Amino acid sequence: MSMLPDDLWNRIMEIGIGTKSLNYKDICRLSTTCRRLRRLADDNSVWSPLLLSGFPTSRMDLHLISIARNSDSTLNRKVKSLYKTRYFVYVLRPKYGLIDCKNNDRYEKEREQKRLAHRRVVLRIESEKAELLRPIQERELQSSLEKEKLKEAIAELRNLWKARY
Repeated sequence: MSMLPDDLWNRIMEIGIGTKSLNYKDICRLSTTCRRLRRLADDNSVWSPLLLSGFPTSRMDLHLISIARNSDSTLNRKVKSLYKTRYFVYVLRPKYGLIDCKNNDRYEKEREQKRLAHRRVVLRIESEKAELLRPIQERELQSSLEKEKLKEAIAELRNLWKARY
């Protein structure tokens, strides 16, 4: 791997993406193998074809891609981050019902509703528990009162027994 120059690795990735042999997952896996491939995989020339072939694009996207191709470091990783955003919007959100944290008013409402529903369930269970414990506590109280009466009766019987003999 270290024998091949960077431009050859870039060309290999571009050909793989062009022939659809490599997809975004493969590029991400390549980028985790070493620093050199991470740097090469973060290049805009790798992510531009993926973005153009995978998602609907606007004029702004095309303009950003053309600027990113011409500049070296100012817009580095911009196309990759644009791909991540599009992947979230067009794939993850519909598939898993995810929401964007930037527009989290609805999320906060749903979260609060879930929290309140959970709280109602907890209160209902605690109420049922209290209802079930009430007769037990009453019986324990009666039992302790009867024990006291029994102790008093035993003490009185002992006193009577002592007085008799």
